[in-house]
Amino acid sequence: MKITTILLAAALLTSGTAVFAAEDGTENPEAQQEKRICKNEKITGSLTRVRRVCLTQREWDRLAEGTRKNVNDLDRDANQRQSFTNNSFGGTGG
Repeated sequence: MKITTILLAAALLTSGTAVFAAEDGTENPEAQQEKRICKNEKITGSLTRVRRVCLTQREWDRLAEGTRKNVNDLDRDANQRQSFTNNSFGGTGG
């Protein structure tokens, strides 16, 4: 269950952030000179539709790092909630 939640959150964060970054248009001149790497990303909820996202390697790396951080934060929060629930209801009464 926890893995499913994390993967779903990562997919949502990745697809939403990538589109925002691609449509932002506020790149610096150095980023415009870098080679753009285009990837097809599946649209959540569709089996066949894809969205083409083109970013520089630096932008892809930044996106991946942000996604990793968000997934780690979600995992940490879920573990804290689970720990709190276990201590509240499953602990020994004294």
